[in-house]
Amino acid sequence: MTAISMPAPGGIPLLGLGTYPLTGEEAFRTVRMAIDLGIRHIDTAQMYGNEREIGRAVASSGLPRGDFFMVTKVDPGNLGAARFADSVARSVDDLGGPADLLLIHWPPPEDDFDATLDRLMAERAKGNTKAIGVSNFSPAMMRRAQQRCAGALINNQVEFHPLLDQQAVLATAREQGMVLSAYSPLARGAAMKPAVIAAIAARLGRPPSEVVLRWIMQQGVVAIPMTTKRENALSNIAALSLELSPEDMAAITGLGTRHGRTINPSWMAGRWEP
Repeated sequence: MTAISMPAPGGIPLLGLGTYPLTGEEAFRTVRMAIDLGIRHIDTAQMYGNEREIGRAVASSGLPRGDFFMVTKVDPGNLGAARFADSVARSVDDLGGPADLLLIHWPPPEDDFDATLDRLMAERAKGNTKAIGVSNFSPAMMRRAQQRCAGALINNQVEFHPLLDQQAVLATAREQGMVLSAYSPLARGAAMKPAVIAAIAARLGRPPSEVVLRWIMQQGVVAIPMTTKRENALSNIAALSLELSPEDMAAITGLGTRHGRTINPSWMAGRWEP
């Protein structure tokens, strides 16, 4: 199948494949399945332990590396001066070439915040990535990071779905010239359960998952759902052709609260808010 056609805010394909927690042959098979269906945006991270399998899947497709948009993220344990550059070099080697987008996976310690961003910019200067960004950064962190990087950051990857109010983060991204990417876009299935979404899905004759993904993408937010099933991947692609009314968009947005996180590690306590 040819590559699916999709808008690309900030040069990032609007729909991608998330690969956490896939490892080994399951990661390889899932990425090949997605490639065969036309998906070219593949999201991974050093923390996931699957960069090599993803690189192998891309290489085995026979398609030019330039056809893909490959995203990876620097592990929190590799952010310091002693490990950052070597870890990125390993990622580049495992992925079969420079990343298209390299992110800081989790905010660095306060006393190393600016220096970590300097290291990220250095990797772009060396050609190990075409673009740079961050992940799990609050609005205040986004502003500080973008100022440090002189406007070079194009992306903040965050948990984003109807059950979590991330409108402040989205507004800041737009203010700072960045695009948001949504991990856990279906909230591990929970985002498909509200009656509001079920009613919209029934009226449109589409699965609730497609309604949720379209709500995300219709805001210009990149969606990176993970699925190992071909039928689900096809459904995710079908969400690109759906259009929600302003009333439906507002009703879904109204479901969000600040307490809707599915991923909330202890080390981020007190760091999420603006």
